[in-house]
Amino acid sequence: MRKLFFVIPFILVGCTVTQRISYQVSKLPVTTQSTIIPILVDVRILNDNRAQEKENAVLFTDAHSTRINGKTMCINSEKHYKKDSVSAQMTRIMVEHFNKANLFKKAYCNKSSESGYYLTGSINYYYGEQGFSKAAAVGAQFGLLGALTTSGAKTPGKIIIDISDIKLFKNDGVLIKDLGDFYKEYKEDLSADAYCWCIYNNINEKLKDYNTHLVEKIRTDLADVKFD
Repeated sequence: MRKLFFVIPFILVGCTVTQRISYQVSKLPVTTQSTIIPILVDVRILNDNRAQEKENAVLFTDAHSTRINGKTMCINSEKHYKKDSVSAQMTRIMVEHFNKANLFKKAYCNKSSESGYYLTGSINYYYGEQGFSKAAAVGAQFGLLGALTTSGAKTPGKIIIDISDIKLFKNDGVLIKDLGDFYKEYKEDLSADAYCWCIYNNINEKLKDYNTHLVEKIRTDLADVKFD
């Protein structure tokens, strides 16, 4: 008798162990009707002020699964971001988003020789937390079938992204526009897994939303500026 073997594909949806700050810029809608700001801009690596905010301390001291106020929580722990700094990764994806959205004639990442203007800012928060999913943990004990059954698990979460002191300068150091601060806080049910990795994908997705709104803020704030 011939034996039949069935292969069930295991589909990953972003909840993986390798962590980096990124999202699919290529899938962002192409902006064609908005006015392009006609300058070449170097986006300097954002200053990282997160250590100055008390709420961020747990990101630097704890693992991605930890206890907060007596509850098991999942956080985007600094320990699991590899290779480059959080500020460098946030700056790079911001520049990619700016270019996809046609915000400026061209944006560069930390390449001052390529442009006549530069943009600066400081990160105060890149913070994500969500409840640990007991349902996902139970499902994981039953292998692939259990994991698939609980793949839609969600838990309450909070994500804060805050960049302050956003300023546009000419390359000679003359301030062109103080764009102020941009703060967004998200409180909603977030996709969860059994091992607390999904929080990284969740905060990346909110960063995509954040940068989308940041583009519109900058475009609006610079609409009345006359460039050479």
